[in-house]
Amino acid sequence: MKKLTSLVIFVVASMCSHATTLLLDTQDTIDVLHSVSPPKNMTEEVLQLVFPKLKNVISSTQVLSHKRIENLLDSDKPFCTTNRLKTTQRLEKYLFSAATDIYSGLRLYRHGSTENLTQPKNESKNQSLPLSTLVNSESKNILAVLANHSYGDAIDREIVKINKNQLYIFETINPYEQFINLFLSGKVQFIITYPEVMQPFIESDEYHIIGLEIAGESQFKFGYVMCNKHEENHGFISELNTALFSLYDSGKFAQIASKHLLPSQAEKLNAVLPSLVE
Repeated sequence: MKKLTSLVIFVVASMCSHATTLLLDTQDTIDVLHSVSPPKNMTEEVLQLVFPKLKNVISSTQVLSHKRIENLLDSDKPFCTTNRLKTTQRLEKYLFSAATDIYSGLRLYRHGSTENLTQPKNESKNQSLPLSTLVNSESKNILAVLANHSYGDAIDREIVKINKNQLYIFETINPYEQFINLFLSGKVQFIITYPEVMQPFIESDEYHIIGLEIAGESQFKFGYVMCNKHEENHGFISELNTALFSLYDSGKFAQIASKHLLPSQAEKLNAVLPSLVE
């Protein structure tokens, strides 16, 4: 009996040693994964559905700042994190799952006045102005961005062109709610985020917020689980993708996406969903 118990312990330990650690930036997601609280966004709702199928390939979950997550992803141990955009630089270093969530393309949000509701345009081309031009246009403009966070290739290239004294680099664990509150309080003039996030505040009489299109930004953004290229993570990504493809095939993924996107964007889903399995 002791030999059998020892064998079971050895097998369980072996399974855990060949599993990844999932790094998250908010305790809320862990509570959702363990059914302590309901999901509040698409990422959490999709992960809650696939998590039971991944218990043998996830050794633990941890809540850390973006900076700490980035440092661990660059270590020689198997680590993964959620809700990350693919970029040219990241594709050279990391593995990506199939898409776990869909958002509308990012926008630049600013505080507005009733006298000035018009989005600035490039008069010669009648196109939206680049992000750096919009922010740098006045020295008092301050753009808040999340530390160690990518907004995608096009926007990341623009952020480096913004005057350093006009950037507020925000870093904390559980950053998103505090990040939005930083903007709503008026401490900064601009933030970059998704229309789905800002819509409740735009509809509220308490705030006057203007959303600006960013030149070069795509219509939709896709979020992924991102892992370092440790050999154990290849198996984890394979298991995760199997679970995700099941959601795609059943129509459940589209159903969840439609619920979390703005109605005008949800109508365009059918045109982009086939690209998820290419």
